[in-house]
Parts: sequence; C-alpha cells; structure tokens
Amino acid sequence: MRHLILIVALVISNLCQAQDTTKILFIGNSQTFVNDLPQTFYQLATHAGKIVFVDNITMGGATLQMHLDNPATTQKINEQHWNYVILQEQSQIPSFIPERDSLMYPYAIAIDSIIHSNWFCTNTMFFMTWAHKKGDLGILQNGGTDTYEDMQQRLRSGYLTIADSLDAAVAPCGWAWRNVIQNYPSIELYSSDNYHPAENGTYLAACTFYAGIFQQSAVGISYYGNIVPSDAAIFQAAASQVVLDSLGLWNIGLYNSKPTANFGYLQVGNQFSFIDSSTLATNYLWDFGDGTSSMVQNPTHTYSSSGDYYVKLITNNSCDADTITKMIQYIATNINNTETNQFVIYPNPFSNSIRIENTVNEKIQKVEILQFDGKVVHFKEAAQSKSCELDLSGFIKGIYILKIYTDNKTIINKIVKL
Repeated sequence: MRHLILIVALVISNLCQAQDTTKILFIGNSQTFVNDLPQTFYQLATHAGKIVFVDNITMGGATLQMHLDNPATTQKINEQHWNYVILQEQSQIPSFIPERDSLMYPYAIAIDSIIHSNWFCTNTMFFMTWAHKKGDLGILQNGGTDTYEDMQQRLRSGYLTIADSLDAAVAPCGWAWRNVIQNYPSIELYSSDNYHPAENGTYLAACTFYAGIFQQSAVGISYYGNIVPSDAAIFQAAASQVVLDSLGLWNIGLYNSKPTANFGYLQVGNQFSFIDSSTLATNYLWDFGDGTSSMVQNPTHTYSSSGDYYVKLITNNSCDADTITKMIQYIATNINNTETNQFVIYPNPFSNSIRIENTVNEKIQKVEILQFDGKVVHFKEAAQSKSCELDLSGFIKGIYILKIYTDNKTIINKIVKL
C-alpha cells in the first residue's frame, strides 16, 4: 500500500509540475499584433515569476468569421491544451447594433465550440478593444456623428453580451484605456491613425490581460519595455483596478477550471491540523517539510523537533493544478496544551456567542480568538474569573482558534461559527 501511495504521489507531482505552465493563445488582427501584445504579456508574466507559453495567430483586418474560415486557426487551437484562448473581433463590429448579432456572435460561438472540443477545460476570453480616438472612423467618414465614449460603451456591451452567453471571460482592455484617458489625458495611447495602439496602449492592454488571467495585481512588475517607468506604473495600477474591482462583471474566475491551492492550520503543541481551503481541487499532495507527506485532504501531522518547516500543498483536478507553500514554525515549550477537559466550551459549533466554564479551581486570565493565519480577531480580559461569555455575533462563518490563558497554562481549542 505504501508503494502505491508513493507511485500515485509521484504521478500527481509530475502532473502538477507540467500543468504549472499557463498556456495562452491569442486569436485576432492588427490590434493584437501591432507592438506584439502577446510578447509584451509574456514579458510581464515572466518578470512576475509566472511560467507561461504564449502563441498567437493574427491577420491584418481579420474578423472572427475569417478566423473560422481559416484552417490555420483551427489547427492552432488544436495544437495544445490551452488554458486560455483569447478572441479579438475586428475593431468596429462589436459596436454595431444590431449587426453584431449576425456579423460577430455566430462566429464567436462556433470558435468557442472548437476551443472546447479540443479541451473542455480551456477558458475562452474575449479581448475587449478600445474605441477609435474620436469615435467610429467609418461613421465619421460617412458624415455621421459619433464619440469615443459612445463607441466604447457599445464595444463594452458587445463583448459582455457574447461573453455572458458563452460563460466566457472578458479582458476589459478598452475599459482600462478609458480609465487612463479620463484620469491621465496627457498620456497618449493611440498611434497616429487614431485607432491602432501606441506602445503605451499595448503595454496597458498586456497589464489588463495579466490581471485578468492571473487574477493578481500587475503593480510592481519590473518589466517596462520601452515605456517610461512612471507611465508603466500608472498603466499597471489602472489595469489592475479595472479588472480586480469588478471580477464578476468581467466573468473572470466564475467559470475557471483551474484549482487554487490554499490552506490554514490549527496547532496544539507539536500537532498541526492542516485544513484545506483550496477551490476546485479533487486531489491533494502534502509535503510537511520534514521528509513526510500525505494525500489526505485535511491531514494531521506531528513534528518531532522544533524548527521552521516549509509545508507544500499540491492540488489538481482533471483540468489543471496549483501549488502553494507556507512556512510554519514549531517551538517546543513547556506550555500544557492538552488539558482541554478542564474547560467546558459551549455551544460549539455556535451561532452568536460561546461560554467558557472551568471545571476545576483554575482562573482565566484572558481569552483570544484567532484566524488560521494567526491574526487575533477577538480579545477579552477575564479578570481572574472561572468563567466568561464571548459575544461573537459579528463573526463570519468558519473555523477559529480559541486560546484560554490561565495562571500557568494555555489551553487551545477549535471552535466553529455556523
């Protein structure tokens, strides 16, 4: 049995290492290939410590219909198990109402079907582009009236509508542009034709993709390319704010198949109860940092000596994998953490309050309640009493650590808020 566990653990570990690479395919036209947006994104991601594989298939002036009709696009989709495939429509079509219903949406739906036929775990993400600088050039050249703001609102609506219908995400690059245009009007994002991006605009779009794909802020990434560092900082902050403040609006993370690894722990003496808080995971591999491991979702582990231990949790599902490592510290002390039977703690689980009663002649000095990250969220001096009651009605549902301090010992217990 032990050999079987080791073999399975090795398979999971190798699978996770292979799947730690995030694979992204860009499908679009000159709005994507001018200034090489895929390469700019790649540089941002790698400078942020991410492992990525980025490819693209782009054609000048291409629509999604043209990509659907192009065998090379289908071939490129089928080359890899992509984590993300980015779809960018021609710069005007998503803003045409109601023409986008026939000029864009059927082809977006067909390409999305090809994407998921290749691998059902792939996330389709639409590239919301930016409006033309003074409004739709076609409308203006034909004597009509339009504005940047009106066109951007139409583009936003066009991309969100199709993304919502396909359970797909949106990279709101155009909305990040809008943020910078409104707040930093002296910064130029457009090239001289007033609709293709300048390098500033491409960098801003790449920051938006970074925040959307990794659901992390781009602020502080050291890659600037040819961008003035102070402007790069503005673009990193604007893109991160637009994406991360409205993840639900952009459907980012709502339909993600990639697991996210995370855990907390409860310590009683040298015994650590690890509590998994990962999302979308089906398999677990723990490395406790002392040469031992476990495949149980919520294991308990005892350390034999004091030290700093780097605990790694590897999670995976049929689509992907994720890894997280946290350092825990165990210091052997003479504090007695096992005499919990000297106290009655009720009710536990609790709804609004708990009461602590001492069953022996032991007075309580103080009581602390901590989250699993060690943060103290409640503190009460007990004034050397044998009992106390805690009002915890403001707590959110979850598991907490209760510490009871007496004259000569510390009692640790786990409590649960319903």
